Amino acid sequence: MTAPPPKTITTQPVAIAWATESTRNFAVGCVDGRVEIHSTKSVAPLARVWHGTRGAAAAVAWSDHGHGLYAGYGDGAVCCWDARGGGAKAWKAKGQGDAVTAMLPLFSQNLLTVGDDGGRITLRDARISGDRNPSTTARPHSDYVSGLCTIRDDIIVSTGADGVLAALDLRKNMKSVGETDPFEDELLSCCVTPFSVIAGTATGPLLVWSRRDLDAEPAVVASDHDSVEALVAVQDLVLTGTGDGIVRAYEHTPGKLTDIGAIGAHDDFPVEALTATSDGALVASLSHDCVVRFFDATNACAVRALAAAADGSASDSSDDEQPRKKKKQSESFFDGLGS
Repeated sequence: MTAPPPKTITTQPVAIAWATESTRNFAVGCVDGRVEIHSTKSVAPLARVWHGTRGAAAAVAWSDHGHGLYAGYGDGAVCCWDARGGGAKAWKAKGQGDAVTAMLPLFSQNLLTVGDDGGRITLRDARISGDRNPSTTARPHSDYVSGLCTIRDDIIVSTGADGVLAALDLRKNMKSVGETDPFEDELLSCCVTPFSVIAGTATGPLLVWSRRDLDAEPAVVASDHDSVEALVAVQDLVLTGTGDGIVRAYEHTPGKLTDIGAIGAHDDFPVEALTATSDGALVASLSHDCVVRFFDATNACAVRALAAAADGSASDSSDDEQPRKKKKQSESFFDGLGS
């Protein structure tokens, strides 16, 4: 697959999500609160929706089949628009005053997971005609929720700026499965692969837990690059977006991340977000340069060719010294979360 050319967004975007089952249309949330639907095939936006002056549209997501478009705002509100009805607002749900920082749709359960600046994670009915009230709320973090991912749509895994990776069991009404001792390094992003749970840190290393043994100390993949602001897992790859504007690719096999190399850059602007199409063939990256860049993520071979063209080199990642943890008493947790 040939990746589309980069696309410039007029108003600075801060969030991005591909439309479900599409390799062409995507939504961006902008710093002024607007949400735009774009196509890789056209210059102008396909549609715009507006929520007034309620802060940035800091998170966007699509419903199953792309019928609904969600956005989370600086005042904590979450809005849903009916993408089939010309962008009419389907519902608006008030937050608890803290800005929305992350969203994750759970298609199999018709739920929308929302993380906020106060460390809370809230479940909402994701249906267009759904209940506007939150179904369940938990607070696994003492600082903002920086990332959300899921294991089998049953376990919500989250990272926070408090340096904690936490897990909540949806089958037990968001009961805490456990949390790591807080690292002194902030955790800024996370993703789940068939083998691992991976978190990106504020100083650059990746922390890698086996899905079968999240209670163990994570492996550390060293990096010479800045903070890992974004992570996405596709096919046999993990892509990282860092504070120095670089998008890097790693080949992921059981027990190993192999650094393929840089596949693109945003001119030293931090990479704010990475998102993959539902088939994993395309990845889009977003930065403060107001440019959305696209990458062919069909397989490791395609990405190796892209990395070779970008910087002419590829090297294996290596382990480094484990980041120090803050002192905290903890008990064993994360039992039975393997595949």
